[in-house]
Amino acid sequence: MIKLGYVFSFDDGWLGGINYFRNLLAAIYALPDRKIEAVIFTGLKTPEKYFADLPPVAIVRSRLFDRGSLPWLVHRVWQKIFLHDPFLERILKKQGVVVLSHSGWIGKNAMIPSIGWIPDFQHIRLPEFFNAKEMAIRNRYYGDMCRYCSTVIVSSADAQADLRQFDPDCQPKARVLQFVVASTKAGTSLPSQAEIEKKYQFTGKYILLPNQFWKHKNHGVVIEALGLLSQRGKKVRVLSTGNTEDYRHPKYFGALMARAKELDISEYFVPLGLVSTEDLAALMVHSSAIINPSLFEGWSTTVEEAKSLGKSVVLSDIPVHREQNPPLAHYFQPDDAPALAAILWDIWNTPAVDEDQAIQSAQQ
Repeated sequence: MIKLGYVFSFDDGWLGGINYFRNLLAAIYALPDRKIEAVIFTGLKTPEKYFADLPPVAIVRSRLFDRGSLPWLVHRVWQKIFLHDPFLERILKKQGVVVLSHSGWIGKNAMIPSIGWIPDFQHIRLPEFFNAKEMAIRNRYYGDMCRYCSTVIVSSADAQADLRQFDPDCQPKARVLQFVVASTKAGTSLPSQAEIEKKYQFTGKYILLPNQFWKHKNHGVVIEALGLLSQRGKKVRVLSTGNTEDYRHPKYFGALMARAKELDISEYFVPLGLVSTEDLAALMVHSSAIINPSLFEGWSTTVEEAKSLGKSVVLSDIPVHREQNPPLAHYFQPDDAPALAAILWDIWNTPAVDEDQAIQSAQQ
């Protein structure tokens, strides 16, 4: 077995990163002739919930990975000054790890090679959503990754094109690794719709928007579309899951809810906040369709989950969504609320597809 090391340093602020690693490790451990063994390195304070549903991987905890702790500060400062991280390298070697994957870099003259992972170049494509400090940090981190990693992984051809512009010298190292999600068969070990309705206090059909409430996720266009429908006496319910806090735009969620109230659609645009993995899967399975109106994605987990379930999906017409190419997709320009309203109303009045048949079609 070849031991690969992965550093887990996530929190509820980036559920997409957690789900990415769940899917990556599930795919590795599903290989019939698997020759890779994963070792996860994480802090003493990392909640156990982040490791739920993972394959039987080894988990090594150390204060070195607790953000803000003294060991964490020392190794970060050392790496910044000397362009090498002997503390990380030592703990990896102790566990027999031969490659650090998806977790930054060790640095100059490292004895353990690193495979870097760049989720996206949102800060370059949508700079208005970042301050100067955040942009500088990302540019430096991505630049160091290109300099010190043996290979750099991106999740889409769209991101690879961005990388080519960001650092042309990094292109020979770049590899596209598109990811999928494990299929969840409708109704399998999941709460029923009646149970979901009781828990989240609603009744009847709905369309699901499972995105964090971050500004670039573009929830506003959905609210405007629902407002247009409501003005015509057409009622469509959208349930939305995800973290309601965006540290970059702390007033964003409140502004969205104020706009929904102004349009008198508060009962039709319903934020559920953070939900469990099991409940989210159930909400997807029982939905009439799934929406991702985002202005930008590196590679959308929402789209892959919709594909795995054979669900209709309503997507902003951005390059990466076209690249993902779900078979039951409806596209609209990200700022075109009237077009989105028409799509939502059409889906709302279309009989549900046979889920088993749709899942089989999506997996072909």
